[in-house]
Amino acid sequence: MNTPSTPNAPDTPILTTIRLDPLSRDDPDRLGDYRLIGRLASGGMGRLYLGRSTADGSLAAVKTLLARDGIGAVERRRFAREVGLAQRVRGEHTARVLAADPEAARPWMAIRYIPAPSLAELVASRGPADEACVRRLGASCAAVLLDLHEGGIVHRDLKPQNMLLPSAGLRLIDFGISHAADVTRTHLTLGTIAFTSPEQARGEPSTAASDVYSLGATLFHLAVGRPPYPETGNDLRLLALVARAQVDLTDLPAGLRELALPCLALEPNRRPRTADLLGAFTEPGWSRSLPNAADLRIPDGWRVLIDAYAHEGRQLAAVDPHFAHPTVVTAPPRPTIPAQPSVDSPRRIAGLSASGWRAAARAGTALTVLVVYALLLLAVLAVVVVIVVAVARD
Repeated sequence: MNTPSTPNAPDTPILTTIRLDPLSRDDPDRLGDYRLIGRLASGGMGRLYLGRSTADGSLAAVKTLLARDGIGAVERRRFAREVGLAQRVRGEHTARVLAADPEAARPWMAIRYIPAPSLAELVASRGPADEACVRRLGASCAAVLLDLHEGGIVHRDLKPQNMLLPSAGLRLIDFGISHAADVTRTHLTLGTIAFTSPEQARGEPSTAASDVYSLGATLFHLAVGRPPYPETGNDLRLLALVARAQVDLTDLPAGLRELALPCLALEPNRRPRTADLLGAFTEPGWSRSLPNAADLRIPDGWRVLIDAYAHEGRQLAAVDPHFAHPTVVTAPPRPTIPAQPSVDSPRRIAGLSASGWRAAARAGTALTVLVVYALLLLAVLAVVVVIVVAVARD
């Protein structure tokens, strides 16, 4: 693996909103036709990079497997299935697959890069949405799900973290644990526990109704700012609550209760069908096409963050694609949620990689030591001069 060098790139932006970590020694510098710029996210099973096409300079989010002891046949089959399902999704409201090679030494998949905050980040950093906005977001989510379900795909990991909101409207991402609806799955495969369905929590087969439950939990989170369960502080206790659909709907506006509560029914057959759910959320005169962010009546604070992502996304796209290794720029360290730096956080200077910072730090330390020694030497010389003068006078 090669650690990318950093050219002198004065037009490279400083990112304070988009999280982009520098490549480390164990990261590849290229996957397929994509030269990697930095890391967007890391998980237990894989990594997501920001890459630039060597063909046309366009940006992509490039996902690959992470296996310290080698990538086994099971992991390869799982990744190939994810690629196949993602390629089946043709709607404009998901991240389109651009290229993939699940048979490569390090399997990878490139999807369209969407510079936008997730619903989780918007709620965590800017607060919940009002009832009108949640209704419209619910209609958008239901429309995306209906496209998936009509195509025979169950997402199985619907949650605020997997929904991006650019100005063009909602986008659903991450099909890592999705499956074809005609394949029976009985083993436990959980997304985030607080947004998974009771049947998934019990290790039972998941269906389109499982996505409907997750949608209900997501809408509650958007309106209230927390998942629809009492605080437990323990994943096993939370899992038990989810398995029984033991929800706590405190603080949910009355107008949303009648929409969210049926989605959160314990039994899958008592939840509304996706098409019926879309009808319940849709306002008179709406078409099935999804509204953009302006039509969603989003809070002003949300709009500021969405615009900041879009601005930095345009800056990244405008960087000269002929650089061998575009400069890695990064936001300062921040907690997972909210994924936004504080106003007074220090910023890194464009044009200096992580290794460059370490070298600069070492150089600065050496210079400090030299200055101290020089000052000490001058002090000793001054003392000697004073003594000599005093002796001469005597």
